[in-house]
This record gives sequence, C-alpha cells and structure tokens, in this order.
Amino acid sequence: MESPSPASFAYGAVVQATQRVLAAARTELGVKRTALFWLDEVAGCLACVATTGVGGAEGWVGQTLAAGVGMAGRAVREGHPVWTPDLLADPRVPISAWLRERMEAEGLRAVAAAPVRMGGATRGALGFLDGPGRTFDDEDLGRIETLADEVAKAVS
Repeated sequence: MESPSPASFAYGAVVQATQRVLAAARTELGVKRTALFWLDEVAGCLACVATTGVGGAEGWVGQTLAAGVGMAGRAVREGHPVWTPDLLADPRVPISAWLRERMEAEGLRAVAAAPVRMGGATRGALGFLDGPGRTFDDEDLGRIETLADEVAKAVS
C-alpha cells in the first residue's frame, strides 16, 4: 500500500479521523499539544500534517523538520518512543527555528514522540508536547507507542 503524501492530509475523512485520534491522545495523556509529522522521503524531511492544542494549527501544519531534527526526527531515526524533559535546552537534539519559536510562544518544553509505522515501514512520528516539569515514564512511552499505532490505523 502506498503511504499518503502530506498533501493528502489536507482534505476529507483522513484528516477528520486523524484529528479525532490526536485530540483523544492529547486528552488521554493530558498534554498541551499533539502533532503528527509525516515523512516525505523525496525531500528528506518530516512535515507537520495535523495537530491539536490551544491556538489551533496555525504555525504548525505545513512546517517541516529536516531529517533527525526534533524529537519527531529522533523517534523516526531510532525507531522507538523517545522523550526529553526540555527540548529547548537538550544539546543532544537539534531543533528548527520555527519549532523553537512555537514552543516558546506556547510554553512547551517537555516532548515525547513515537514513530508511526504502516506496512512495516516508518511513515512519520506522533509528538506529545507539554510544559516544563512534565515527565514521561515507561508506561507513558508505551501508551504513546500504542497511540502512534492508532494514528497509523486511522490513516490507512
């Protein structure tokens, strides 16, 4: 099965199903924002194709991360859920200027992400963003991985 391109998320039932899953995931984990990044293998980047959080999607959807950038890039590269208590201060994880700006504006610091897999291949990453002091334990990371699988089902 061919994976959807970032442009295919702009319309119809797929966006609605994805938005519902993202909203439910955000509520379940009690985070300020969830974001779905889709892998554009041709361009070699991750594109934000859907998000839920205070302030809506403005400044998020359509933005891209170069390969390996942010926790979404790290989750894709490493193939498992990852997290950091403060992405803006973590020297191990590069961050793009647009993402830094959005996180500062929304008071986001802690970030967790899990790869989204379809047909045995990693197609993107599901990110969970929250304020300072938030931690993600092993149980949280397991739930995040399950939620990423639910996103994959909603998209397929």
